[in-house]
Amino acid sequence: MKYVKRYIILISIALLSFASCIKEVEFTGEETAPLPVLNCVVGDGDTVVYADLSKSLFFLRRGDFAPITDAEVVLTCNGTAYPMTLVGDSVYMLRHTFAAGDVVSISATMPEFGTITSKTITVVPKPAFGLVTYVFESYRMASGFAFQIENKNPTNSYYLIYVANKITPDSTEEMCWHWETESYENISCYDSRILLTNSDFPSINEGQYLLFPGRNFSGDTITLKIDFYDTIEVNQIQVVDLYSISEDLYKYLSTCYNYYSSRNNPFTEPVQVYTNISGGLGVLGAKSYKGKNIFWGDHYQP
Repeated sequence: MKYVKRYIILISIALLSFASCIKEVEFTGEETAPLPVLNCVVGDGDTVVYADLSKSLFFLRRGDFAPITDAEVVLTCNGTAYPMTLVGDSVYMLRHTFAAGDVVSISATMPEFGTITSKTITVVPKPAFGLVTYVFESYRMASGFAFQIENKNPTNSYYLIYVANKITPDSTEEMCWHWETESYENISCYDSRILLTNSDFPSINEGQYLLFPGRNFSGDTITLKIDFYDTIEVNQIQVVDLYSISEDLYKYLSTCYNYYSSRNNPFTEPVQVYTNISGGLGVLGAKSYKGKNIFWGDHYQP
């Protein structure tokens, strides 16, 4: 017992000595000027597209990004330029129908920054679900589900998945169509080829989503099993949102994930978030959506 106490005292002294080595270092460098940040995502079947335009923040400053409201924002689709309209703080909108294969770019001209332009991208097609298997733990207790994705272009396909949880009011008359609340599930997927993330763009306020490239999987079919943290109620439906995303959006989201994962670790190198905006920051990406109902209470939805 005497030796145990001695070891505890020695460890405490060692910890105190490490703590005494911490020193605040005042930043004496030059603060960099802000850059314009332009984010826009276009999808197969979209009839309205939004772009967000704001100013970047110096890394030591905190607060919201300042909106840019005096810009001329133009989205070009298949060679035709379409001006976007300011509809709110930093948000510009265009009503136009987009389809897979459309060639898209975007530019913004501002008095303060001049003109910034994006890389040209191609709108990706909607993904395809394969077989879905409902996985039980016990009666009316679902541990998760397994499903397949048709990986049509294994060398150049990228995917994003998240699961929405919708609950109906507890009333027989309104059970079918009147959804009262919606939230995103906290999910898990024990597959080393998957990134589990909740980065800030696209905005998902709770829950997590899965991010992965098709090239991580062999063949033309991807099989995954997703687990839930919560049980399924009788008046509840699980909706799986599956997205096919462009390579640029994948690079943006995966580097965001690396940034958020490493920013509190003093032993990691700074992560540069990917951008395809020339003269600024941000991303023009494509994200085409396909949803599927998996559970309705204790009933499977094909």
